[in-house]
Amino acid sequence: MKILIYCNRQKDPQFLYASELRRAFSERGVYSDIIEGDIQPPQKDYSAIFVIGGDGTLLRRTELANTMRLPLIGINAGKLGFLTEFERSELPDAVNLFLDGQLIEDKRSTLIARFRDKDFYALNDITLQRIYMDSRGKTVSADVYIDGNKINTVRGDGVIVATPTGSTAYSLSAGGAILCPDINAFSVIPLSAHYFTLRQVVFSAESECVLELSGGLTGGLLADGNLVAEIKQGESVKVFAAPEPTVFLRRKNFNFFQRLSHKFTDRAEGK
Repeated sequence: MKILIYCNRQKDPQFLYASELRRAFSERGVYSDIIEGDIQPPQKDYSAIFVIGGDGTLLRRTELANTMRLPLIGINAGKLGFLTEFERSELPDAVNLFLDGQLIEDKRSTLIARFRDKDFYALNDITLQRIYMDSRGKTVSADVYIDGNKINTVRGDGVIVATPTGSTAYSLSAGGAILCPDINAFSVIPLSAHYFTLRQVVFSAESECVLELSGGLTGGLLADGNLVAEIKQGESVKVFAAPEPTVFLRRKNFNFFQRLSHKFTDRAEGK
């Protein structure tokens, strides 16, 4: 067995936690590699990816985990840690529970945005929005299609297509509803729409959503909050479910609603 350890250098600048994790695996006779940034893994025959960082760090490993079909185990070195499963003080527990087969799979639907023949993966959301520092236009208009049927034109700051996982992130801040992780659906949420009649639309994850920039000279295409491309008027992006879900490994007593209540209470209290 081989384990890939991904470390966010900003959260663990001296590789203290990564080294501790590696030692814990070594004591159990398991080989591991440590990587950071955009460095490609030196091998391909890993059994899992342990990620040291916050939720953003985990999000940036979605494509790697999805394409390599490897489960993710998050070690929280950030603030909220909504997606991570273990705290830094629980490193030995994370290793032992994993190696002893005491963790369960938590499968999360993942989005692919296909634009100009390139695919961008997103665990939380795909967003088409105005570029806020761009003086060429203050708003954008986006035509939204589902399975070829036009359902809306959103005029405002943009539009979000969110997964159930992403429904507790940017989507929630924009007024979207929380979707349970096991719901096989995605949602479309307008961003600061100029028409109050526009509402969230929930559609099947088996459908294809198309966002076309119909107004505004330029829009930004964001995958999990990262600007990945600029869209010009008349161009469109296809958004659909990835063939395989992103898989997290969690304790057997994992409960989404308890996690939601606990983490959001912590955030409200500034913990």
